[in-house]
Amino acid sequence: MKRVVTIHQPNYLPWLGLFGKIKRSECFIILDNVGYNRKGIAHRNKIRVASGWTWLTLPISKSPLGTPINEITLSGDTWREKHWKTIKESYARSDYFNTYGIFFENLYKENHEYLWQINEKIIFYMLDCFGIDVEVVRASSLKRKSESRKTDLLIEILKEVGAETYISGSSGRNYLEMEKFKDCGINLEFFEFTHPVYKQKYPGFEPGMAAIDLLFNLGEKSKELF
Repeated sequence: MKRVVTIHQPNYLPWLGLFGKIKRSECFIILDNVGYNRKGIAHRNKIRVASGWTWLTLPISKSPLGTPINEITLSGDTWREKHWKTIKESYARSDYFNTYGIFFENLYKENHEYLWQINEKIIFYMLDCFGIDVEVVRASSLKRKSESRKTDLLIEILKEVGAETYISGSSGRNYLEMEKFKDCGINLEFFEFTHPVYKQKYPGFEPGMAAIDLLFNLGEKSKELF
């Protein structure tokens, strides 16, 4: 079987699309050593609430532009109680909150200094809950030491882990230099995520929520949607 690899930054409370992409891979590279983007979603994501949805945003300490994600630190600790309270109030009456909520209750009691620490714990837990068995490798643990960026960076990582196929998100069509994958013998595929519609706690359906929304509402049945 070809070694199928996907690469993604460690986001906070990731959405379903990320796990759908990982499910189709044999190796997931956590891209933890690229520059942190203040406007990105490494530190925030959306959850369902009665009025629709709301952001849960981690407070980030000031750091120089271009600081790697794995060096970004969290600011203060009042957010921990706030985030847990928001999650609990939003999902406490969901069918499977009592099954999975204890993990998050304990998570928000822990003192995480770095952004990557809480993000990785959530990602690993969700992979287990969704029954996704995949090798996980941190980009920071690889030997690559060059200053390559964008497509060149991805290709260097893929070569080091022996990738034959790279699965990119659909947005990769807008920025990847696709001919470079062909030139180095790596097959490039784009993952088109079809968002499942399922029963949420509140009337109507809001797509694009953090994956905990699916977990709290469907529990073990979540695996069937992948």
